Amino acid sequence: MVATLPSFSCQCKQTPLDAAYEMSLLKFANKENVLVLTTPKRNKLLKDGPSEIKLNRRQILGRGAFGTVFKAIYCDQPVALKIIKSSAIDTLQNEAHVLNWRHKNIVRLIKLESTPEFGLLIMERTNGLCLQRVLDTLALPLVHRVLMTMDILAALHYCHCQNVLHLDVKPSNILVALGTKPSGIGKFGQLKRSYLCKLCDFGGSIRLGDVCADQSSARGTLRYMSPEALRAAPLSSASDIYSLGITMWQLQARRLPFYMLTCNESIAYQVVKHDLRPDNYELLEALKRGSSEHAPLIGCDCAEIGANSADLICSYVNRVNPQSDVDLYKKPNMFARRSLNFEVTTHGRVQKRHKQRKQPRLAHYFDGLSTALATCLESAYSDLYRSCWLSQPELRLSALQLQKRLELILAKCLT
Repeated sequence: MVATLPSFSCQCKQTPLDAAYEMSLLKFANKENVLVLTTPKRNKLLKDGPSEIKLNRRQILGRGAFGTVFKAIYCDQPVALKIIKSSAIDTLQNEAHVLNWRHKNIVRLIKLESTPEFGLLIMERTNGLCLQRVLDTLALPLVHRVLMTMDILAALHYCHCQNVLHLDVKPSNILVALGTKPSGIGKFGQLKRSYLCKLCDFGGSIRLGDVCADQSSARGTLRYMSPEALRAAPLSSASDIYSLGITMWQLQARRLPFYMLTCNESIAYQVVKHDLRPDNYELLEALKRGSSEHAPLIGCDCAEIGANSADLICSYVNRVNPQSDVDLYKKPNMFARRSLNFEVTTHGRVQKRHKQRKQPRLAHYFDGLSTALATCLESAYSDLYRSCWLSQPELRLSALQLQKRLELILAKCLT
């Protein structure tokens, strides 16, 4: 029985294919290693899942904790098909928040279908890769970091205007569409660039104003989560701004947040109780050595937890003495990173052969906008992301304030 989730029907003409055209389409699909999403094929996928698909590396666009993304064709258009596992069917209600949305900085969700066993998400597919892969491969000049941040901010502003919080903003959930010709940004229409950043993965999103317990439950990726999310306090648009601030730091540092530490529970405690941030290298080094007076989990060898364990973290950071519960959080396979990218990820590690092949091609998209003055503005950029991750949500920059200050840095870069 198909679940009664919102459905968006394709707007293209549904004329029947003649035999010759169907044969040519199948030949093209076989050559490109993509799936043709006819109605019988979608019904079979909803019943049996990806086990019926002959998998090969060229067909898979990405893997995540909740599903796998494949190349596909739907209504004669290239799309990305995400097949959701039965254990994560409830996330489809969150993904449905973006149905019918059309924004250049948000990956468009074309159709959503589900049964109790599996769910299908049909999304737009562009030539590109996730921002995490870009950071793994090359260092981005300040101008491009500012432009990327403005893209993500535009997507978040649109979400917030629709009363939706994303709650999982991070580089691996941002698609960099390469080869596009975006229009100018605000006052900077003269800028020429050949990429566009698009926000994706709304599986953890919530709609503000709905009366439900989910609004105050922890969700997202712990190292990017705001203190109020870790405490299971009420959330607001400032929670997304916090995650954007962590992402801005990562654009500059090219390291995963809190990379010195492996224990997520210790990180959560320090973020909430002692305002630990990724750029606090002195405290991070002390925690790594186990010599900090604020280190409640010295000797803890637990690692990354899955998204389904986030509520345990909330109860953990609210405890007066969390040391006694260390063993409670030791889980197997904790380093699996939740990723719904449009490229196969390497989880922060780039193989040498891959890097040598990709870097010259990627660097081509980020040439031409570097200026000598930009290096003098790094401190202004750092001050900006620090203003996004203040502990009190009401003191963080609003989307409008952040946009104005980004535009100011960009203007100075170009003078």
